[in-house]
Amino acid sequence: MPGEPLAHTPAATDAVLRRLSGYAPLAADEAALLRQVTARPVPVPARTELVRDGEAAPRPQVLLEGWACRQRLLADGRRQIVVVLLPGDLIGLDQRRRPLPFGSIATLTPARICEAGALREAAAGGGQTCGKEAGKEVGLAAALRQAREMEEIWLINQVVRLGRQTAYERVAHFLLELRERLAAVDQVHENRFSFPITQEVLADALGLSVVHMNRTMQQLRRDGLVEQRATAITLRDVPALVSIADYTGTHDTDIPGG
Repeated sequence: MPGEPLAHTPAATDAVLRRLSGYAPLAADEAALLRQVTARPVPVPARTELVRDGEAAPRPQVLLEGWACRQRLLADGRRQIVVVLLPGDLIGLDQRRRPLPFGSIATLTPARICEAGALREAAAGGGQTCGKEAGKEVGLAAALRQAREMEEIWLINQVVRLGRQTAYERVAHFLLELRERLAAVDQVHENRFSFPITQEVLADALGLSVVHMNRTMQQLRRDGLVEQRATAITLRDVPALVSIADYTGTHDTDIPGG
């Protein structure tokens, strides 16, 4: 279960501000709302369920630190990770009338989260932070909509990886996607970023056995494309990985060189 709220951490707030302001420019009062929402993060252990399977109306949350995932568990214990969630990502802000029961959301690492009901109200047009110009959403409303649309892009990427790419291609594609998303919150330095998940988690995300996952990572290292040390990974040849994975980024500055 979550522990006691922690003191405000500017770096954690920065991840949320960078994530959302990358989708749409935010006004000063909207940035202030985000700072208010993220002021008292709560620590959550790894393997904590944030949204239960089949929960129709999950409470809005922001993932400030750590990694989590949307997952589907099969009756025999097998798991398919559908989307990996990273610092600055949002949970439970879907505006569907009847949210789809797709599975559960759980932390993959120790994490820190914040309740984000105020953001749901803003997304629904409940305050001054939700604005429109000439019938078009702007500011926080536009950023929240783009955040939801980005999850659809990640889902499409996942379908293509699992449906058509080889193990080598899908690992390359997945690493490039992580790099792009982490770069958007300033958590990539010289193509090196935190990589705190196990090969078992990677296997569940990419539809591979742990043995196959291990062999594929070894091949990427032998080919001089990646370098992994402890809980960090470096993409040593981003253009080559882009070519291998047929990767198309969503931010012009992220591909191919960094």
